[in-house]
Amino acid sequence: MKGKDLFRIVCMTMLFLFFGLYVASRNGYIDYQARNQMILTEEQIKQFEDDVKNDRPIDIKNYIVKEEDLYDNQLSRMSLKVSNTIGHTVQNILDFIFSKLEGMMKTKK
Repeated sequence: MKGKDLFRIVCMTMLFLFFGLYVASRNGYIDYQARNQMILTEEQIKQFEDDVKNDRPIDIKNYIVKEEDLYDNQLSRMSLKVSNTIGHTVQNILDFIFSKLEGMMKTKK
């Protein structure tokens, strides 16, 4: 009995995590991050233009956007694989269910 409960808890947790990540991506969080990066780039371009106008010395290091530290490790790679697997599995299940429902609707006509 405990094995079934543990399995159910793990599955439900993974499902909630998947839906949370899916909602975050659909609500534009990734686009928001990309836009913030673009704004930083535009600020660097303006700074370069101001330096050219004012005859200041130009050094490429002053205009390079500092990239964030990468926190890529085995756990994050594994989590991404699990998330992708869950996503593909849910997609396949939904495709199967809707194809069966479509087949049922066609036969009732």
